Amino acid sequence: MQTLMLPRRALIFLFAAWIVVMLYPDPTTIIRSVRNTLQPQIQPQAVAAIAARLPNDPKAIEAYVLDKQVPYAYDWQTAGVPWYFPTTQEALKSGAGDCESRAVVLASILSAKGIPNHLYMSLDHIWVDYPGKTANAIENPAVQIAGRQNGHWFFHLPRLFNLQAEWDAQIGQYVTPAPLWRVVLLLAGLSLVMLWNALARLLGAGRLAADGLLPVERPPRRRLFRRPGPAPAHRLFGLPGTQRA
Repeated sequence: MQTLMLPRRALIFLFAAWIVVMLYPDPTTIIRSVRNTLQPQIQPQAVAAIAARLPNDPKAIEAYVLDKQVPYAYDWQTAGVPWYFPTTQEALKSGAGDCESRAVVLASILSAKGIPNHLYMSLDHIWVDYPGKTANAIENPAVQIAGRQNGHWFFHLPRLFNLQAEWDAQIGQYVTPAPLWRVVLLLAGLSLVMLWNALARLLGAGRLAADGLLPVERPPRRRLFRRPGPAPAHRLFGLPGTQRA
């Protein structure tokens, strides 16, 4: 039926809306995440008790945060969404988290102890830099694309970029840990949106045919042509034709 057909703009809207609904059932989650990324919630007061019982060695503090305070977990596991940037209090409450959770807790503890620190970011990681920090494969200036110093972000292109490594990292972080049922529903909904108009045409044509509203195509009739025979003799010689009594 023509009434089931949707314009392209409506299909694009449904496509995008389904992605948002399946990935972020609560849209405010992604809004808070973007806000916390632009303005990381470093909260020294939230970790004051933890900072008081830790040494002043930033490397020892980092090891404690990574191993005990915030063991690694994907955002799918802690927040139920593919990506979320928490506040320090949220990371402490979860008791686990990925690099964003670990970074804000570590930065908060270092700030509570008066140790200088800065946040840096690559395409798939965020970390805390401090005096005496040892660079490694995923935390170094070559992969850095952004940083936050003195309350302001700065951005630049990375000096080192490996497309295959970045692809593997994104798949491993956002797709692999996703609940299977969410992935199935996401793909099923997107497939339905992309095939909507084609299915509408098929359903509409089937309903019209069932109601007898579509013209039935019939094979063309064969015309019978009589082969011309020999002309009668009276026509050939101009004689009057014979008449029956």
